[in-house]
Amino acid sequence: MTEHLTNTPPEHVPLTGTKTPEVRPARELVVPDWRRFDVALGRFGDHIADGLAAAYEHRRDVDHGTGRCIAHVLGRSLGRESALAGYGRTGTGYYEELREEYLSLYHYPDASPAARELIDRLGVHIIRTNYPQAQTIQGYELHPVTLEDILVPTSVEVRGWHTTVHVPGIYGRDTIQELTELLHDLKLDEDSALRAYLALPNVNAVSGDIMDDFHNTFVGTWPTLEAALTSLCELDDREEEVKDFAADRHLFFDYITPDYEALKEEAEEAFDIVEQDGCVHVFGK
Repeated sequence: MTEHLTNTPPEHVPLTGTKTPEVRPARELVVPDWRRFDVALGRFGDHIADGLAAAYEHRRDVDHGTGRCIAHVLGRSLGRESALAGYGRTGTGYYEELREEYLSLYHYPDASPAARELIDRLGVHIIRTNYPQAQTIQGYELHPVTLEDILVPTSVEVRGWHTTVHVPGIYGRDTIQELTELLHDLKLDEDSALRAYLALPNVNAVSGDIMDDFHNTFVGTWPTLEAALTSLCELDDREEEVKDFAADRHLFFDYITPDYEALKEEAEEAFDIVEQDGCVHVFGK
């Protein structure tokens, strides 16, 4: 499974990118050598600590230099040929390779809290590099953001239909494959409203019960945006109120012109509005 790189990062940010199978075969991960990790952390710990302190102080992700240093320290546990070690040396690499390596370390039974904290900082940095638009599950910015918090735009294919869903950064290839199989069973390719729901950037596609979450928030589908706003904003009732107000003052007119742009801004305070496949799907926030 390969996520689609939907944004081009700024020039000063290292391009991590996505990978096609032709680039090189996947590398088998080795058992981490935590002793080498500890030695490297002892050597570069002060530099990393300064980078973390700056990130906390300014309420942002770690900078590129700190990310590379963290990758170097983590890469020491996997060997010089690891993707993490390569990122530490060059500041570049393929997102999927880096993700699978740092998640293998994160979930390893003997991983220390210090190692997991560094993986959180590095992982979020790499995700933001590839997906600057990535949101958090909570819907607002946390500091620091963890891999469990951040939702990664992830491309899935169901019966030839490609769509983007959002998966917490703590999950890797296996979970994404399981999700793809579930979406196949749910016939995602035949359900435009479900695709629209899962495309929302703050919807966690692996929250536990996709269909229950969907039905709890789905408001309806309309053929046009104007039709949706007419219903959501109760325009018929508003027009009657205006006509009654005018009639009481002996004023009459032939028609009323709604400001749909303003009405859409008003409606979006309470609803997510998705225009897709020639219709409009609406979900409660």
